[in-house]
Parts: sequence; C-alpha cells; structure tokens
Amino acid sequence: MKYKMTKDALEQMKAYDIKEKDILLLSPIDLSFEGEYIKGYIFLTSNRVGVCTMALPDNYIYCFKGIKTGEDLQIESQDYTVTLYDISKLEHIRLDQYIGTNELTAEYEGVPKRIAAFTNRYFAEMNVFVRQLRSYIKGGEITEDSEEEEETQEDSARGKSKRSIFGRTLKYFLKYKLQVIVLVITYFVSAVAGIAWPYLIGKVLFDHVLVRDDVYLMKFGLNGQYILALLAVALVMIGCRLINQISNYLQIFVMSKVASESIRDIKTDVFDAMSRLSLDFFVNKQTGGLMTRVLSDSERVRDFFIDGLPMIFVHGITIIVTFIVMYRLNWQMALIACILLPLLVFMTVKLRPGLWTLSGKRHRAEKAVTGKANDNLTGARVVKAFGQEDSETERFLHPNENLCEAEINIVKLRNRFAILYNLVQEVSSIWIWIVGVFFVLKTDKIDLGVLITFVGYVMQLNGPMNFFAWVFRMWSDSINSAERLFEIIDAIPDIQEKDNPVRLESPRGEIELENVTFGYQIGRPVLKNINLKVEEGEMLGIVGRSGAGKSTLVNLISRLYDVNEGTIRIDGTDVKDLSLSDLRRNVAMVSQDTYIFMGSVASNISYGNKEASRADIIRAAKLASAHDFISRLPDGYDTIVGASGKDLSGGEKQRISIARAILADPKILILDEATASVDTETEKAIQKSLKYLVKGRTTLSIAHRLSTLKDADKLIVIDGGRIVEEGTEEELNKLEDGIFHNLLELQNKSLALNLME
Repeated sequence: MKYKMTKDALEQMKAYDIKEKDILLLSPIDLSFEGEYIKGYIFLTSNRVGVCTMALPDNYIYCFKGIKTGEDLQIESQDYTVTLYDISKLEHIRLDQYIGTNELTAEYEGVPKRIAAFTNRYFAEMNVFVRQLRSYIKGGEITEDSEEEEETQEDSARGKSKRSIFGRTLKYFLKYKLQVIVLVITYFVSAVAGIAWPYLIGKVLFDHVLVRDDVYLMKFGLNGQYILALLAVALVMIGCRLINQISNYLQIFVMSKVASESIRDIKTDVFDAMSRLSLDFFVNKQTGGLMTRVLSDSERVRDFFIDGLPMIFVHGITIIVTFIVMYRLNWQMALIACILLPLLVFMTVKLRPGLWTLSGKRHRAEKAVTGKANDNLTGARVVKAFGQEDSETERFLHPNENLCEAEINIVKLRNRFAILYNLVQEVSSIWIWIVGVFFVLKTDKIDLGVLITFVGYVMQLNGPMNFFAWVFRMWSDSINSAERLFEIIDAIPDIQEKDNPVRLESPRGEIELENVTFGYQIGRPVLKNINLKVEEGEMLGIVGRSGAGKSTLVNLISRLYDVNEGTIRIDGTDVKDLSLSDLRRNVAMVSQDTYIFMGSVASNISYGNKEASRADIIRAAKLASAHDFISRLPDGYDTIVGASGKDLSGGEKQRISIARAILADPKILILDEATASVDTETEKAIQKSLKYLVKGRTTLSIAHRLSTLKDADKLIVIDGGRIVEEGTEEELNKLEDGIFHNLLELQNKSLALNLME
C-alpha cells in the first residue's frame, strides 16, 4: 500500500481489535461533510470498511508536502472518530464528484449513506480504493493496479496542476498581445528610471558634482561649470520621475483595458460552461456558491494577473539590475547587501502553502455566506410570514463567523511573516550603514557618494522585496480561484450530444419508451420498466399521486436527464442520438413553476424564438388569452417585469408561459400541472388557450385536476414508479377498484361539497 496510518491512529484502532496487518486497503481523506479540513483515513479489513477522522485545530495550516506516509500532518494527538461498516450490508458503492469536492456514498442496510468526503487531492486514491473495494466484495480478491495505471489515474483524477492552471489563465491575458508588449516596455522603462535615481544622487551628485570633479565633468563638456552641471543632474532626475509618471499612466490605462476584457472572457466561459451542465448540477448546488465562483473568483484571478504578475517583471528587473550596478560599484558591499536575501526567500517558501490552504478555507466560508444570504432573500416572503427573521439571523451568524475567522487567520499568517520581513530589511539597512561608514572612514574602498548610492539601492529594494513576499498571497488566492473556475469549465455534462447527431428534419412527434428505468440515485429507481407509446398528434394524460414519478417521466422525454436503463425514442430515433438543439426546439414545456426573466414582456414571450416579429408575439399572446392584460400594463409589451415576474399574478405568468410555448411552435408539448396554482376563472381562460396550443401537437399533460384531461386521447396512471393503468377515460373509469376511478370519485365529491358551500 502507498499509504500508512499514523502511529496514533493505529494505537486507537486497537480498541476495535484492528491491527496494521489487518488493513487490506487504505486511502487518506481530508474533508468533513461540512467542508472543513480534517485528518482521516478510509480503510478495508477482511469484513469491515472503516472511516477514522480527526478534526484539525481552527488555526492549523494544512500544508501539501507530498509526503505519502500519512506523517505530513504533525499535530497534537487527539482522539479519532471511528465508524465501521459491515461490508456484507454495503451496496451500490459509488463516488459522487462535485466541483472541487467529492463523496463516497453507498446504501447501508438499504438506507443511503454518506461514507466519506475528500478533495480532488485524493480523488485518484479514492478511485482506486472504490474499484478494489467493489472487486473484494464481489469476489473476495483485491486486484492491484500497476504503477503505470495508478500514475495515469492520479494525473487524470487530480486534473490540472497549478502550473497548467497558471498557463491556462495566462492565455486569457496574452490574447491582447499588443497591450502586453506596451506593458512590458513601460515596465522596463520604469525599472531603468527607478534604478537611475539612487545612482544620480549618490555617485553623480555627491562624488562628482558637489566635489567639483572636473575630470568627470569634462566627459560632458561641463568642466568648471558646476551650477550648470547641478542643473543638468536636476533635469535628468526630473526626467526620470516624469518618465516614471508617464509609464505609470500608460500601465494603468492599458491594464484596465486588458483586465476588464480578460475577466469578461473568463466570466463568459464559466457562464457558458455552467449553462451546458446538466440540470442535476444546479439541483445539487446553492445559487450563492455558484455566484461566488462567477463573480468573486474571477475578480481574484484578475488581482494576481493584472496587479501581481506584471510587477514581477518590473521588480525582477529592478532587483537584478540593481545588484549588477551595486556589484560594479563595490562587490564587497554588494555581497553584504545580499547576505540576508536567502532568509527572505526561505520565509516566502514557508509562507506559500499556508496561504494556499487558508485561501481555500476562505472560499468555502464565502460560498456558505453567499448561499445563506441568497437562500434568505429568495425565501423572504416565507421568512416574514412565519416571523423567523431572528432565527434566520442566527443561522447566518455561523457561516459569517467562519468567514470572519478565515479572514483573521489569513491576516495573522501574513502579519507573522511581515514582522520578520521588516526586521530583516531594517537589519540589512543598518548593516549597510555600519559597514559603509567603516569603509569610508577607515579605508579608501568607497567614497561617501557610493555609500549613499548603496543605501539608496537598499531602501529601493525594500519595495520589490516586500512585493515578492506578498505576491504569493495574491498567487495563492488567484490560482485557488482559477482552479475552481476551471473545474466548472472542464466539468463534463451528464447530458452530452454525440459527434454526429441525428437531425429532426421533419419531426412528427411520435414518442416511445421501452423498458425505461431511472433513479436520481443509483439503487433507488423512481421509474421502473416503463413501456409506453404516444402516437403523432395524440394527447396523453398522466395521472398519479404526488411523488409517483410523473414529472420525472416528462423530464426524461425532454432529456433533462438520461435513463439508467432502456430507451426513449422520438420518431423512431433514440433521444441520445438526436441533436440537442433540435430536441429542445421541438419539445416545449409549460409547468406550474413558470419563470419570468428580468426584461420586457415581449422578450419573455419570444424567449424560445428570438427571431419572432412583434406581430408574431402579439398573435401568440392573443391565442394565449394574454393580450388583454398585457395591453393594460404601463408600457404594454415593452413593460419591464421583475425577476420571476414579481409584478404579475400567477395566472398572468402562466398565460405568458403559454404564449412562449405557442411562439416556439414545438412538435411535442409537455403540460406539467399547467393550471395547478390558479383560480377557477383563470383556469378556464388558460384551458381555452391550451385547446389551441395542443392542436396538431403530441401532448403529454400531467394534472391533479382530472377534469383538465377530458380531451386526452389516452390516460396512464403511474404508481410506485410503474404504469399500473392505461386506457381512455371511459375505460379507466370502469375499473372500480382502480386508482383513476378512486381519484375521480374523490374529486367529484370534493367539487360537490364546494358547490354546497
């Protein structure tokens, strides 16, 4: 095995009668289910799977040293929490891969169970662990992977290294080559002008002009003209400062353009990648966490690549050229100035891994805060209706405290090193003064001007050295954020289009499901062995209790999810072989959860057909019985409605949704409880609109109000994930013990009671 448990962990395993020789498989894990870093292992013995974890102190820096013995986390001995699972009761073991985090899940005694959580650092190891665990459970053997296979899996699973992430991010900025060239030139000019300043003051002014060195001044034709020489030096110094200011202006101007356009490109790519991900991705993610990635992470990427990376070249050139000049002036003094440099480099190297870890912690905390705030704002009506403002504030306090703590830990770490940095720099400056004064007074090795030049250079180097100390903080934040962004960009959607998809040139709308089984979680099917055929232009009514699988069925037909088993065909072609754009264009849905986008009423109606004219939009609205209320709005079809249509009633939003579907002109129409949340009068108006909408289309209609399915050519009843009844309304009503018959009787009785009231 590549990994071994630490001695303190093995010591505690003795309490469970587990010795080191009993462990057949082992992998480290490093996350709790709450997203906090931990020290832990998952292991296999002959009859059990075990998980032992230990929480890390809040101020602990999780350094990635690459040591593979488990000894890389040297902390005070604490008790491990150990959980053991009988392998005979484990089923459906799988790895769930999210963005940046992963979980090992299974069914234990028939109940879904989260076994362990870990970052991408250990994905390769866990992938091997799970595969070998399955092999052991199935056949009692562990198949060892070859070293080559293991390395390949490790490279693949861990994704891009920090170096490749840096390179990929840099490409976004290098697209603007002309601007980058201008930046490099201005940086170089700034560096040269900055380096010239101490030399002009010390060597030229003090050692030549003020001492009236005619030999030196003769080189410039200024011998004997001391005032003129002084003015010349002053003009050159002013010129250096002027060049610096002009260069800085150009840098700010060019950087602002490059930064804005590069970050725009990054955000566009992330948003485009997110829009292509499967629906399941968004169902399992908090909106606030995703917003953090798109907004905050992209801004942090900019910080380093715009404010940090270019200055590396400036300060790098400054340091190199300065040391060359210092060496040429006096090599002994130059060495003295450099003597403490290795200490600064060592401190920087020690600082970097801690900042990397703390940056990750801060991101998790930010994501939790943003997610909680978004959740509260979205559900503001419910919060106020139940008077839970204080309770929500209490819930917000915990993630907000975690964020505050993460920020404080970063500041603490930075300040700890800042004190040492400043001390080293002060000692270096004082040491130069002491040695330099000694050389001036006791030897003839240097002049006063050279000493002043050296002191000026040492002071000037403080800025670049400070920069290199803290640029790693920017680097940690930036690459950490870039890694999360690329995880989204590189994420592979569950729903993928084939290389050469089949086009729906002349769609008929025939639908066929053959032996379809599907579950959102492996081992927990929602639909079981569904066989169904809907002819072209036919209307199918779908009936069943809540949670029976009705909405899941239509989601599979529109390929928002892929089936686990079986086949779904449209016009005889497997939906997996169809072009996704053709499928989306020919399948439209009107549901009870109508979403209205921020924008005009007209833009919402034309959402599925961007090329529609104003006349087409108005025609669709009239057919959807929406024209009258739209005309009464302040700006008619140009009225701006808020997010989710907050300025519209439920019935008005539903009619806009129907108009949207009419304008999209799909061949297959899905009605998912389209009239569930409206009053009787509005329902009648919507039903009138739907009568037109379903003409000439294959329609699947889900409804709890069975009266809305009276025009259906055929009905199916789903119960327990299976089709238990199928036929016309008349045929199903004759089944006196049938589900449809009982539901219809209950609704008729309820209607009669309402009329009596």
